[in-house]
Amino acid sequence: MTQGEPQYSFRAVEVFVAVVEQGSITGAAKRLGLSQSTVSQQLSNLEASLGARLVERSARTFMLTSAGDIFFPRAQGILDAVSGATAALSGAEQAPQMTLRVAAIEDLDWRVMPAWLAAPSPELSNCRFALRSGASHENHTALADRSADLIVAVDAVEPVEWVETHPLLVDPFILVTAAELPATLAGLAERPMVRYAREQLLARQIEAQLRRTGGAPPMAVEVGTNQALLSMVAGLRGWAVTTAQAFLGTPGLSDRVVTAPVPMPAFARGLSLYARRGAFGDLPERCAADLRRVLEVEVIDRGREVLPFLGDALRLASE
Repeated sequence: MTQGEPQYSFRAVEVFVAVVEQGSITGAAKRLGLSQSTVSQQLSNLEASLGARLVERSARTFMLTSAGDIFFPRAQGILDAVSGATAALSGAEQAPQMTLRVAAIEDLDWRVMPAWLAAPSPELSNCRFALRSGASHENHTALADRSADLIVAVDAVEPVEWVETHPLLVDPFILVTAAELPATLAGLAERPMVRYAREQLLARQIEAQLRRTGGAPPMAVEVGTNQALLSMVAGLRGWAVTTAQAFLGTPGLSDRVVTAPVPMPAFARGLSLYARRGAFGDLPERCAADLRRVLEVEVIDRGREVLPFLGDALRLASE
């Protein structure tokens, strides 16, 4: 590269990956918090530096060129390598503090995440955590578009090669009803069922099990949060299927509903910590180990007291 030519920068690589993953200049700008003109300029600078056009872009066309196809996986590798180097440096003496962006399901907000962040292991003492809550499908999207570094979410149906998975919890489903309702499907059929929003992974698993055991009752109301689900069950004198952790992680409503085993073959969901494979070295594994210790105390021990009918069904997942 001679003097005066556009410089190859990490930011330009980050912009290129965002443009490809979002499928547009506009989407990349929104994801990175930049103006569209800045994104376009960074992309043009990268192409000039490499001496090749990477993306064909016009009002009607957006696609990778053959050079873009070659460079894209390498660009992803550059981003992951920098993330891994940052993670490795976080444990070194006098290293700058590292910000780790974590997206977790809302069930963990009340007890689990505060306990985890209050006492991280010594290996994570140089990390600052930026935490946000979201449904599992939203968290999986955040990992894919790099707006989160680690996520805690319901296990995805189909594992993907670029994601590493660290199992955390086996979380059995339970029945939640208004106090006076029976705990059989036949008896419950006369009362409204409260469901999770259909785009949630949790909702899909519940609906599939209901269909396998004789059909899903008509929907009375569809909600997006555990708080809303339990409130609606109590207010409508209805019922719902949820999980042990979702119930334990929702404060202030345990005295308004009754819990029981599901009136169908028992089933459970898995919760895991996910990260981009190899992007953060052994840091995800360390985070998962810390979370498992917290889950043992805050979820499993408490679940044995509050939901004794589950026995050992609520348990830590095997790695």
